[in-house]
Order: sequence, then structure tokens, then C-alpha cells
Amino acid sequence: MKVSIIIPTIGGREKEFKKNFFSLLRLLKNQKVSYEIIVLVDESEETKKYLENLKKNNKRIIVLFSKTRRGRCKSKNIGAYKAKGDILLFLDDDVRILGRKYFEFLLDNFKKDKVGAVGGREIKPKKISKIKRLVSKKVGIITSLGEVISNFDINMKSPLKVLALPGCNFAVKREVFIKAGGFDENYDVGTAYREETDLQIRINKLGYSLIFDPRMKVLHEEEETPKSFKKWFEWYFILNTYFFLKNFKPDLFKLLFFIYKEVVGSLARLCIYKKPYPIIYFYKIFEGISYFRKCRKNVDSILYV
Repeated sequence: MKVSIIIPTIGGREKEFKKNFFSLLRLLKNQKVSYEIIVLVDESEETKKYLENLKKNNKRIIVLFSKTRRGRCKSKNIGAYKAKGDILLFLDDDVRILGRKYFEFLLDNFKKDKVGAVGGREIKPKKISKIKRLVSKKVGIITSLGEVISNFDINMKSPLKVLALPGCNFAVKREVFIKAGGFDENYDVGTAYREETDLQIRINKLGYSLIFDPRMKVLHEEEETPKSFKKWFEWYFILNTYFFLKNFKPDLFKLLFFIYKEVVGSLARLCIYKKPYPIIYFYKIFEGISYFRKCRKNVDSILYV
């Protein structure tokens, strides 16, 4: 099986991208896996030139450049359309693969019957994991109110079947990706929060399994500045609400219970992070409801690739 590694990146992230891309090339140098690397570069001439120089010695690098911002979902959909591999591996530009057997574990999982997608452990220094473990110590579950209990940084030994996988370390069979309709580009506002979980729900509905393999480890060095922290909360309420309304189609009672759940969650985040953003941006839940209504005409007929 051939693996198409798809990495979207954007201007302003050149330093992170170069460091992790170099690490990826070094890992692949001693691997027997058949691969190609498709990099979607938005608004960065520096990254474009860097990759064009590398392409001279590695023809398996494909650069798809845009002078304007396409958005993460659209970029990944374009990459998937251009891909020649049987497996699409989506990596963020700030992750670094840990362990030489990563691709061996990846391909072994896809040899199993009816496995549609595979993800691995996401190691990152964030307080968010503390919140998730207050609720549950399980991995990759989705509650009836749309809450995703990730715990993807948990140290386990064996793969297990889950309902959700990390978007930064996520692989899917190309044929399954196409059947599921690709990424919903309505998430391409703000942070594109929950775009991967939305796709994974559709993959599961098609009858395919999602496998979390903790042996497939990446280090996710997300930027954590006051500006990025503020932006995350600003868009969390809009996109999480869109995700919930689209995938769970609640009645009024369930919607009110969802809002109550978000109130409790915001108070917990306020205590843990010691920042006012969970309260300041809470009203954006109602913007999320409006955004869903605006997009509703398109969400039942998604086919991007």
C-alpha cells in the first residue's frame, strides 16, 4: 500500500514546519514504505522555495501553493484529490513523528478487515487533558451531547476501536475518504475545530472501524500564546455548536441541555486555565446556531473530492 502524507501549512509557521518536515524526511529515508508527501502551502513564499529546493533531490515531494488562504479543510481535500496513495495520512505542520516503526504500525492496522481510519497517540503539554480526565479516562469517545473525550495522549500498549481520532495524526483509506465525502469545508472559519471528528462520524456510519494505536506516536508542539489561546475559545463555541447541531440533530430539550453542559464546561475551564475567555466568548454559542442555519442547505450533500 502506498501512503500519501498530506500536510497543510500557512504563512507565519515557517519555523515549525521546517523543523518537523526535516524530521519527517529523515525518518522516511530509512523506511521501506512507498510514499509521497503533498504539502499545501498558503501565503508563504519562503516555505514554497524551501520545498522546491528539497524537490530537486526527492521527487516524491509535491507542492501545491496558493497566494491566498484556502483553509485547512479545503487544502486537505485538494491534497486528497491529488493523492495517488491507497492511504491518506494527515499530519499537522507542528507535529513530529516519534519512533521508527510508525509506518509499520500504520500499515498493519489497515490490513484488518473493515478498518477505515487509524490514528495514534498525540503527546502535547496542554492542560486540556486534565479537563477530559475529570469526565472520563476512556479514549476517543463521543457522548450524545457531542462532547468528545479524547485522551489521545494516554500511554497504552495495544490498539483499540474508538469513535474519534486526533486530527493531527490521522490516516484514512482514500476510497473511504471519498465515500464519506471528505472534510466539510464549512469548518474553514477560524480554527476549523472538530473538522476531523465530523469526517470520522461519517466514516463510522458507513460501517468502517476507527482504530486508535498508541504505538503511532507524534509530538504535537502547538503554539500556546495569549493570542492563540483567545482565538481558540472564540471559535470553539461557534464550531462546536455547528458540529453538535449537524451531527446530532437535537430537539429543543436536547439543545438546552447542550447549552447547560457548555455552561458547566466553561466554569471548569475558567478554574483550570485562570483565563476569562470561556466566559467572555460563551455567547458565541448563539453565533454557532446562526452559522449552522446558514450552512444547513449544504451539510446533507457533502462531496468535496
